[in-house]
Formats: sequence, C-alpha cells, structure tokens
Amino acid sequence: MASITSLGAGSGIFSNDLVNQLVNAERAPTEQRLNQKQSLTEAKISAYGNIRSALEALRTPMEKLSTIEGMRAFTGTSSNEAVAGVSIDPSIANRGSYSLDVKQLAQAQSLASGVFADRDTTTVGTGTLTLNVGGVATDITVDGTNNTLEGMAASINEANVGVSASVVDTGSGFRLVMSAEDTGVDNAIQVSVADNDGNNTDGAGLSQFVFDGTASNMEETVQAKDAILDVNGIEITRSSNTVEGVIEGVTFDVKSIGTSTVKVEQDPEAVAGRVQEFVDKFNALQDVIQKFSGFNEASGQGGVLSGDSTVRGIQSELRRMLTTIPQGLEDSPIRMLADVGIKTDPSTGKLEFDQDVFKEQLEAYPEAMTALFAEKDGVEGIAERMVNVASDFIASDGALANRTDGLNRTLESIQDQRDRLDLRIASYEERLIRQFSAADSLIAQIQSNGNFVAQQLAALAPQNNQNQG
Repeated sequence: MASITSLGAGSGIFSNDLVNQLVNAERAPTEQRLNQKQSLTEAKISAYGNIRSALEALRTPMEKLSTIEGMRAFTGTSSNEAVAGVSIDPSIANRGSYSLDVKQLAQAQSLASGVFADRDTTTVGTGTLTLNVGGVATDITVDGTNNTLEGMAASINEANVGVSASVVDTGSGFRLVMSAEDTGVDNAIQVSVADNDGNNTDGAGLSQFVFDGTASNMEETVQAKDAILDVNGIEITRSSNTVEGVIEGVTFDVKSIGTSTVKVEQDPEAVAGRVQEFVDKFNALQDVIQKFSGFNEASGQGGVLSGDSTVRGIQSELRRMLTTIPQGLEDSPIRMLADVGIKTDPSTGKLEFDQDVFKEQLEAYPEAMTALFAEKDGVEGIAERMVNVASDFIASDGALANRTDGLNRTLESIQDQRDRLDLRIASYEERLIRQFSAADSLIAQIQSNGNFVAQQLAALAPQNNQNQG
C-alpha cells in the first residue's frame, strides 16, 4: 500500500480517511460476494463429510449382515460345566442336543530319571540323546559342556521338540523330569541313546535315560492318555481335552469324568441386535441428510445441500434396497424387509424395527432370512447390495469425493479471485493517491497565488487612498 501520510497537507480537502473510504467502498461488494461464496462452499464440504461419515457408519453393520455367518448366531450350553464346556462356530453350527459321557481325560506323559546327588556337578555320561515325539526324532549331543542334569535340561528345552525338561529337588536327591508339552498317546516321549561307554541300554552313563519301549530306565510318572468320551452313545477318542470335529461347528472342552448334556440353539437376540444396529445407523443417516438437505419450515430456508442430486441419488438407492426382493425369494413367506418387521415411516423416511416379529421369522424361516440379507449361492442379499451402494458413494472416485473435489477447486478459484482483488485494489488505491496528490498540489498552488494577489492588492490600497486625498 502506498504511503499517504502527507495527503491533504496542501489543500486540507483530500485526506487519508477519504482514500480509505473510497478503497473500502470499491473492495466491499466483491469481498462480500467472495466471503458468501466461500462460506457456502465450506458448508457444503462439511455437509458432504458428515454424510460420508454416516454412510461409513451404516456400512459397518451391513457388512456383518451381508455374510451367512452374520445371520447365523447360535449359543451352546452345557448342563454340567464341571464336566464339559462348549464353544460354537456360528458360521457352520446347527441346532442340536448332545449327551456326553466323559470316561477319560487326556494326559501329557512325564518321565523321571533316577536320583542324583546334585543338579550341576555330577556327570551323567556323554553321547547322543534322541527324543522321539509324535514320530519326529531329534538328536541332542551330550558332552563335557552339558553332561549334568541341569545341562541336559537346558539342552532339551533349547531343542524345542515338544518336550520340557526340569530338575526336581526331591529332598533326598535330584531327578531330571521330561514332560510332553501336548497331551495324548501320540505325543508320548521315546528316549534312545548312543552312549559313549558302548552300552546303550544299561543303567550306567547316558543310557540311564533310555525309555524306548524296550528299555525303561526312566520312570513313567504320568502316563500319556487320550480323552475318551461317548457323544450320543458313540465313543470318541482324541489326543486333547479340546474335542473338535465331532459335531460340525461345535467344540467340547472336557474337564472331568462324568456326564453332561450340551445344547446348541439359535440365538435370535444376537442377530436382532445386529439388525438393530443397522436400523440405528440408517436412521442416523436420515437425520444427517435432513439436516443438510431438508427444508426448515420455521426459518423458511433449505439446507446447504437442498435439491442436491448426489444426496437425492443416495436416498433413492437406499430406499430402493428397502423394497428389493432378492432372486429366489419371489414366492417365499419372506421376500423383503417389511416381512421381517422392518418398515419405513413415510413421514420421516426412517426405519421402524419390530424385534419380536423379526425373531419369530428368523426362527420359522432361517434359510429365507439368510437369503434376504446375505449373499447366498451367488445371489446378493439386501445387506450385500447396501454395502456395495454405500461403498460406491464413499469410494475415492465416488460421487461424494467428486463433489468434494469440485468444491475444493471452487475454494482455490475463490482464493485466486481474492488475490486478483488485492492487486486491483492496490492499483486503485495508488491511482487515487496520485490523483489526489496532484489535485492537492494544484489547489495549494492556486491558494498560494490567491494569497499573493491578495497581498498585492492590500499593498496598493493605501496608495490609492493617498492619491484620492
């Protein structure tokens, strides 16, 4: 901005205030228009952001309902949790009742050596110790660096072969204990040696740790056992107390000898809860859309997105989904959302959910209910279609992103216009200063000439008076 500190000094007519008033009057209309346009553009960007967030929130519960697993909720109960617990994979489980009679629990084998005087001084022999667990054999070298109970235990643990080893102080000596890390007969431990003393089976040197079915120089303190139980009268054997694969989608956790009845039942509350989440998020989206595109009767004004084609497109697509009949359900007692207790309030566009109706229909027609929501046999259900619709709108190249990108370009254009306005106003201000300065100088000169003439006339006045006398 040009300096105008001396403006008006000559004439007293032109001043800094006058220049500022003219400059502001020139700037104000354009600046006001740009401010209004920027404010509206930023409000639209914010509105699209809120709609995007609401669509993302809606997509989450719909993704759950778009899979068969999301529509299949089961609970498992055991009449005697002390004997057996139960867990369910809802994606593949089915209703059923199972009588369990647990006859034997699975156990992990433990072997104990003879008694030694100490844990880390007395040598135990040298050679190669071979551990065979589950059909996998591992050789462990025992030499002068590890030929004590403690040294052997450390080498076995470092080998990571499914056997843990420790040295136990019995009070009257020390024993090496090897324990299988997994239960069951198949995970029993076999120990063989190549003893450097030349005898691989006697009770001296490294061979005192042999336990291979032929020589048993270690004591089996805990026998390897499989879990044995009857399920509906059929005997089942497993290496673990976690019994899987007997009933599809059902896992028994056996804990003690005894009987229990396990029931697997549909859990309509869980599925209804997922649908309720969808309804809540759908209605929240309607609130957001109403806020930014609806008409406020009190103020007589519409929202910043009133009449927006993108918003209308979102509403149109989602409402179309609400009355869609998936292929294959044309003649089913369940064809659309209204048949399962989900209806639209025409005055608000929001959904109303009758959970009692939903749970009744889920229990009566579980397969049709799944087909209504989830993708099944290559046919998209309503939830899957809504996921796709929401994903299309909020994609990086979707309608919302395109509108937001366009608005951001508008903001850039507004800033360009502001920059040009600043340049124009600066030029205008400089022109005013030049014109006012020139005018000020001219007026000052005129005033100066006038003062001179007045002085000359005043000087002539006495002479005229004398001549007249």
